Amino acid sequence: MAFALWPKQIRCPNCNYEGRAKIQGTGCGLWLVFLVLSLVSFLFWPLFIVAGIMFLWLLLKPAKQICPKCKFENPIPK
Repeated sequence: MAFALWPKQIRCPNCNYEGRAKIQGTGCGLWLVFLVLSLVSFLFWPLFIVAGIMFLWLLLKPAKQICPKCKFENPIPK
């Protein structure tokens, strides 16, 4: 999902931190673009298809889980 409902448990190979990850990059700006496209699509119906595809993409895009201590972007999930 583009937004994470809860942080995952991670182990960072960089600093050996074990615990909950910090969530980064939830795509709030993209959700705003989707909202505007959805509202405009009532006036120009082909944008409704684009808004639907964008909505599916936003749901399936994973949020980044990073290490809160050293900001390492590819921690190992536990």
